[in-house]
Amino acid sequence: MAEAAHRAAGPADTPAAPGVAQPGTWPHALSHEPMLRVGDVLGLVQRQFPALTTSKLRFLDTSGLVCPQRTASGYRQYSPADVERVRFVLRQQRDHYRPLTVIREQLDALDAGLLHEPVTLAEIDDAPDDYLAAVVVAERGGVTVDTLRELVDAGILAPSVPDGYDPDVLTVVVAAAAYLHAGGDVRSLRTLVLAARREADRAAAAALPLRRHGGGQAEAAEAEFGEAAIAAFSAIVRQSVGG
Repeated sequence: MAEAAHRAAGPADTPAAPGVAQPGTWPHALSHEPMLRVGDVLGLVQRQFPALTTSKLRFLDTSGLVCPQRTASGYRQYSPADVERVRFVLRQQRDHYRPLTVIREQLDALDAGLLHEPVTLAEIDDAPDDYLAAVVVAERGGVTVDTLRELVDAGILAPSVPDGYDPDVLTVVVAAAAYLHAGGDVRSLRTLVLAARREADRAAAAALPLRRHGGGQAEAAEAEFGEAAIAAFSAIVRQSVGG
């Protein structure tokens, strides 16, 4: 089993030799060199997942989902690949409500090369800032070029230059790919996007009186509004599907 391979490479209860890489685990393209402490990982990931804690990282380790290496003194040391695995687990829980058993199966499939999961450029330290060609966006976003064109025609995406996309669009493409894979279509996705943009405009308008005060109050208000809108939408969808 792939889980057994994780533990053989770096078990939680037996310190692994410092500097030993784990090339068999996903993501294969990122460095497996242990160079980050627990505090470093929290600093990198908490911007996207504020609820991440030291105890959560410890739980992911003991559960066999993300197994960092250990120093001779027993301290956990994470690689860039480990950090991406942490992000993957947290995304699956937050965005797709998947249980740990399903996430473990997904990681096993990724480790074995049976499943593909794009890694966004924002998560690769040496990523270039150049625009990405359509074929690159489609490949890294997990969609076909034809589907990418459909997203553009629907107004969901827009190239920054002719046949060139800002790397930031990958987040939207990955989310769109997950929605389409789950059974949605581009037309209904466009409806959701338009509704989301209206909510974003309302958030900006609601926070406008706070901008003159500075201190990040407007940004915090917009973020709180957005999180509340996402939570409400998710609850409605889950209730509708469950009902």
